[in-house]
Amino acid sequence: MNIAGLFFLLIIHFITGRGLIELFRIELSPVRKFCLSMISGVAVASVIPFLMELMKIELTGVSVAIALLIPPLVFIIILFRSLKTWKFERIKIKLPEIYELPFIAVFAGLIVLSIWRCYYNPPYAWDMLSGPEAMADIAIQEKHIINSFFDVDLQYTNNYLKPPYVTSLQIIYKLFVQQFGQLWLSVLFVSFTLFLFSMLRERLHPVIMYIVMVFFFAAPEIYPYTYTILFDYSNMVFFFMGFYFLTRYFEKNKKSEFAFAVFSFSVATYIRSETLVLLLLILPMLLLRFYQQKFTLRRLLLKSTAFMVFPAIIYFVYMNIYVRYYIPIHFDVGQEVNKNLGDISVLFQRYSDMTTKLLFGQSGEALFGMQQYLFIVVVIADLILFRKNFKEGRTALFGIFIVFTGLGLLGYLLPLVDLMHTTKRGLYKIFPLLLLYYSSSGSLIKLSALISNWESGKLGTPKPNAKTLVNKTEV
Repeated sequence: MNIAGLFFLLIIHFITGRGLIELFRIELSPVRKFCLSMISGVAVASVIPFLMELMKIELTGVSVAIALLIPPLVFIIILFRSLKTWKFERIKIKLPEIYELPFIAVFAGLIVLSIWRCYYNPPYAWDMLSGPEAMADIAIQEKHIINSFFDVDLQYTNNYLKPPYVTSLQIIYKLFVQQFGQLWLSVLFVSFTLFLFSMLRERLHPVIMYIVMVFFFAAPEIYPYTYTILFDYSNMVFFFMGFYFLTRYFEKNKKSEFAFAVFSFSVATYIRSETLVLLLLILPMLLLRFYQQKFTLRRLLLKSTAFMVFPAIIYFVYMNIYVRYYIPIHFDVGQEVNKNLGDISVLFQRYSDMTTKLLFGQSGEALFGMQQYLFIVVVIADLILFRKNFKEGRTALFGIFIVFTGLGLLGYLLPLVDLMHTTKRGLYKIFPLLLLYYSSSGSLIKLSALISNWESGKLGTPKPNAKTLVNKTEV
């Protein structure tokens, strides 16, 4: 492995992502700002080889390195005057309590194991070997994404039509790090995991935080995708970031956070193009919120248009330029639409199968563990005991509803969206949203306050408030 190449990419990711955050004027705690910088940097890097292919530029080590240096240099030039005001806050690390050590050891072990498997094992998923991974491997030799891969018989696969997100990142990491690529997924996984820990730690007691994270980590279906390169884990990360910043926007009404939510949803669409359908389903909630904020009609239309136009541009460039004019095999998505849309029973059957075969029952536990049951218990407790504090979690609940509803609708419209592969992996987007809801759950915040008061020996318990921090030290 080329350690120097890995450090080069990590530095590029950080500077690019940090420049993007400063450009959007996003305010976060130091840990979350660092994690978001790395996540955003990976997203920007994933576009570089794709754009080079569109411009017919050869993908060599030198050309890709120069192209990767352009975004951070552009951000530095744009933000030159504000560089002196950049705050590189010192991260205050509080020593963990003794009872936290077993949790930390378990999570650290799982993270190290995931990184090792990314490093040691070659890509082995069929979807990758019959598409993006093969295209990336040949691109290293032939210096183009559109290469002799298309000379073989492709009648039994359509994975070459997948967005160039994975292909581009594999090219970059194969050129600069090692022949298997893949370690970009570890950068994304570690950064996202620390981001979730920091988000939950801001409002929940460590014990509660670790317990809900154990439920998330223990999902048998999701954890393997932290070291198996596919599109769904990355799509989950950026879809979550979109809802995270939408939630912050509704709380604080900061335009920059709405803009970053749009950016995150645009990246999610770049990773999986069907995300655009889910964004269309989010639009009614946005219109309702804008109406409640008493926006003028002009402002309401501008905001809703901005929300859709950038993901739509991403979709257009991929489907109407890249697929239509670059990929040598003709594909028309219109031919894949369900020819019998009048049969609504198919839609209800898909929702029934998603509920019984994927989320609940023995098969649901085998795929996603017990976190869906914990979520139901917490929501019921909040509805009964803390209804007044329920507003903050509505955005996360709406996101969960949109993912479930939208995936069922996609399965009805496009038979290619099968239940046990595309729909199952699409449901990953639900589970980080559970954690987003927990961060504002009145019952969990109340329980955290009780534990904190018991630890400190205080007799009284504070009145539960979703905006009251259990620990004001941001991690």
